Amino acid sequence: MRMRLALTAGALTTALLAVACTGPQEGTPENELPSSLPNRVSGAPTVRGATEAVVAAANVFLESLSQEQRDRAVYDRDDTDALMDWTNLPVGREEDRNGVGLRDLSETQRAAAMGVAEAVLSDSGFEEMRAVVAAGNELNRRGGGNTSFGSDLFFFAFFGEPSTTERFTVQIGGHHLAVHTTYDGDRVMPTPAFTGVDPRTFEVSGTRVEPLRDEADGVFGVLEALNATQRERARLDGDYAEILVGPGEDGAFPSPAQGVRVSELSADQQRLVTTALRAWVGDSDERVADALMAQYQAEYARTYIGWAGSTDRDEPGAYVRFDGPRLWIEFSNQGQTGNGDELHYHSVYRDKQRDYGRAWPR
Repeated sequence: MRMRLALTAGALTTALLAVACTGPQEGTPENELPSSLPNRVSGAPTVRGATEAVVAAANVFLESLSQEQRDRAVYDRDDTDALMDWTNLPVGREEDRNGVGLRDLSETQRAAAMGVAEAVLSDSGFEEMRAVVAAGNELNRRGGGNTSFGSDLFFFAFFGEPSTTERFTVQIGGHHLAVHTTYDGDRVMPTPAFTGVDPRTFEVSGTRVEPLRDEADGVFGVLEALNATQRERARLDGDYAEILVGPGEDGAFPSPAQGVRVSELSADQQRLVTTALRAWVGDSDERVADALMAQYQAEYARTYIGWAGSTDRDEPGAYVRFDGPRLWIEFSNQGQTGNGDELHYHSVYRDKQRDYGRAWPR
């Protein structure tokens, strides 16, 4: 996989945490999320060792907090309203985010928080998260210290006490980032996951950073590989100015699926699809990602590729999605806002049946 960033983890983390801000569609009835989550996570990949590593990192972080900070960081595991109350928008006020923010932590506590993220994510996923955070610092710099952006404004929350035997969810949120990974013993589910970036490219200490380069290469590589007939069949009706199933749209998956069926593509084209999907699924622990990719690939006969707006990676309004029995990935080229570039990215990865570690009702 192409490296998004050439800095070492320690060097970039130091660079990120050194930059501080100067101040503080509706789902159908059958897809509505019930008011509480189940006691057990069903249908999620079963892996050995992933949960133990996250619990150990979470305990180091939580033990570093004051009681007041810990009270802000840990929620009841069945607090569904708070769990689903996340956003990709730049939110600066503490009361607008779940959990405890990096801006309120000491250097030691920040390092422990980043240790949680490193345990939850794969190497590439952690690298991508750091790069998305760095993009916020770039927007902060361009805005002359705009307090809506920056590495201070990322928050860590736990729904349930971290445990190797009982269900809990790790939530990490900030501008263009939302991580939700649920653990229940050896069962792990890493959705929903929102990733975006603005600006698309920038420099940190002289190194070029492109946080979602793999994702963009993946989706537009698939579109470029389609022949004219396949591309026309994959075209979606209408315009898609934004992703459909983002924050506040849990369960709002359109039906029926539209586009061109992955199983009808050539073997080479299907390999490109697999590479594209891995750019999102692979942000989770490698063992979890391997199990999920096997599931999603087994469902290629019922998985569709669709696009709208444009097939040009440099055109605002270009929209691509992968829609399967469980898999849902959307990628959208957004226009300029504020001090960002003329074009930036939004994307979301969901599992239709297992978001937040639960089964959607059938």
